[in-house]
Amino acid sequence: MEPRRPSHNIPGPGVAHSIRLDSSGVSRIPASLSVPSGAPPPSSAIMSSLAADFQNDHSFNSLSSLQSNATPDLLNTEMRSIDLGPPQQQCFKLIDEKEELQVKNSGELLKKMGCSRDKGLQVKVVSIFGNTGEGKSYTLNQIFFGGAEVFKTSGTQTSCTMGVWAAYDPANKALVLDTEGMLGISTTSKQRKRLLLKVLAVSDVIIYRTRAERLNTDMYKFLAEASRAYTKYFRSDLEAVARRAECECIFGPPVFIFHDTRHTEILTGDIGQGPEEVLKENFRKQDLKIDGFNSLHYVGERHGAADTDFRRIRKAVIDELRNNTVRSPRQPKIVLDMLQTINRKFSGDIHSSEPAFPDEYFTCTSVCSSCNARCSLFMNHTTHDDGPNEHFTERQCKYHHRFDNKVYLCRKCDTEAERSVVVPKTSSSKDNTWLGLAKYAWSGYVLECEKCGIIYRNRQYWYGNESPSNSVVREEYQHVWPGSIMGTEAHAGRQMLEGVAALGSALSTISSPPARVMSSWLTNQVNPAYWKPNHLCTHCHMCKEALTTIHHCRKCGEGFCDECSDAKMPVPEMGWGDEPVRVCRKCKQHRCEANAAAESPEVEYDWNGDENTVRARQVSEVISGTLATAIRYPLLKMKESTRPSYWVPDEEIIQCLVCKRDFGPKLVLHHCRACGKGVCDDCSPTQRPVKERGWDYPVRVCNNCIK
Repeated sequence: MEPRRPSHNIPGPGVAHSIRLDSSGVSRIPASLSVPSGAPPPSSAIMSSLAADFQNDHSFNSLSSLQSNATPDLLNTEMRSIDLGPPQQQCFKLIDEKEELQVKNSGELLKKMGCSRDKGLQVKVVSIFGNTGEGKSYTLNQIFFGGAEVFKTSGTQTSCTMGVWAAYDPANKALVLDTEGMLGISTTSKQRKRLLLKVLAVSDVIIYRTRAERLNTDMYKFLAEASRAYTKYFRSDLEAVARRAECECIFGPPVFIFHDTRHTEILTGDIGQGPEEVLKENFRKQDLKIDGFNSLHYVGERHGAADTDFRRIRKAVIDELRNNTVRSPRQPKIVLDMLQTINRKFSGDIHSSEPAFPDEYFTCTSVCSSCNARCSLFMNHTTHDDGPNEHFTERQCKYHHRFDNKVYLCRKCDTEAERSVVVPKTSSSKDNTWLGLAKYAWSGYVLECEKCGIIYRNRQYWYGNESPSNSVVREEYQHVWPGSIMGTEAHAGRQMLEGVAALGSALSTISSPPARVMSSWLTNQVNPAYWKPNHLCTHCHMCKEALTTIHHCRKCGEGFCDECSDAKMPVPEMGWGDEPVRVCRKCKQHRCEANAAAESPEVEYDWNGDENTVRARQVSEVISGTLATAIRYPLLKMKESTRPSYWVPDEEIIQCLVCKRDFGPKLVLHHCRACGKGVCDDCSPTQRPVKERGWDYPVRVCNNCIK
């Protein structure tokens, strides 16, 4: 639930408001705005704002004397009874708890800041951090808004700030950001902490608020890790945005540690040493670095039973805002562009459970399946326009037989600082298919380097052949990232099968004319007597198209094409029994019309067939079907056994990788030789060598890999 908007209290400097006098004619300020004992009087900006509202009302002539002659104690007493209307200065949600920006563009940001007319406005960004319940919102109200509750405060156990809220201080031209406290109860604590670091990265002044009696390691670790995240992940992107906007480069922001104690002494240094030096020494003792910050400041207040005095922290922060020697003000549009850039680059869920902060907050969530190493590139880099599309980590991988993630590097090239991957294959790039198969059958697979040529043959000698890893290659294990397909072992079996298939295709082409004549003569011998002879069936009896494959209608015996004879029905009158058999569409239509005209649902037909010839044809069809099944089964087993290890198994492929159509009888499955995934014929028309997979001659490659 979002915090409610403040409905009363004094607005920020320069904001219009109404004041009501009491019965004595003296202006009164509510008790919530009273200045603590010893606190400075209201700023001149507030008093000027009050005076501006009274200029048009003669009953408020006493304001000038109140402003010039009243002492701080008198002001504290007399200003207790003023009843202020709702302030115009309000906070607005800049980023929600899901890290989503709530401001679409710079125009909307200026409107919410109340500066829509000031197009040339330049501001500095101030943000506050600390643990939940430390009074961060109250601190910002005291420093920038005279104590008015611009940022919501709450006395309950529930956090009143969710996400990042913003308000504009016109007196100091500061865009003030109030953040959600750390160590709060949340199921997405890692995402919330990453959000804090992104806000810290775009800030010009950082306030770390702590009410711990003693500075603890949480503060030191958070600041050190924030410094590392700023330097390693944010700085380059922020500088790129600054260069595009033609403004000065971004240096690290200064940090103010506001330490508020009640019982213990604040941090003090030894003689000649300030508290900042003590802080830096504490960082060094814990081996923590804060190189990403421009400077480190300490403001300590011990208040005892009294209220906290904010004068010193207010002066220190405002003086830093007015100092433009290190960080200059910039347009709100540039601030918004910076937030959008790093928010687009670093977003999404954090799945890792390892305490690897801050790397796990900003690096890719992909993990190697073989060694569990995490990708060290930035989050969302695979979808980022300027980022790499492949994962990377400096950690060495280990071999896993399930993924077959071993690769061979030519040892000679490796000694010369060149990386040359060699893949076991059936033949060298200079051998044709038939000669390569013959050499493979005699001397085994071959390892060929593009620079050194053939460096190894599996069975080069009658005996004493050494393993390649002992002599000519160096083994290396590749990371197995999600979606990647590994496997570089020799797929000689598949190459052999494709070579034999090519040889068989060539032989079938040469012998197809006499084989076709012989097949036609044999089938004519077992065709029923009423069938039209094959040599007379040159064109389809129905559509008149030329026939390449002849189908006979079991009813009329004429020759048809596949489409015109795709109907089925029982033809017992011709000797085919009661089982449905192939018939032409015309005979099927006549049967349906006859059944509809007859009184009984099925018409009885007289026997007209030749039992011997029909039975011979039935036997030949059974034998041919059985032989086809018997031949197809070992071929399928052979194809599966020779499947390269990086190919996706056929049973796991449902649709084409490119066009997403489902495979079936009308859409044949093929494998891309580059990625090993299933594609259809239309999506893999190109052939080219894939040497990294051991295919030296042109093979099928899908359109995705070609691109």
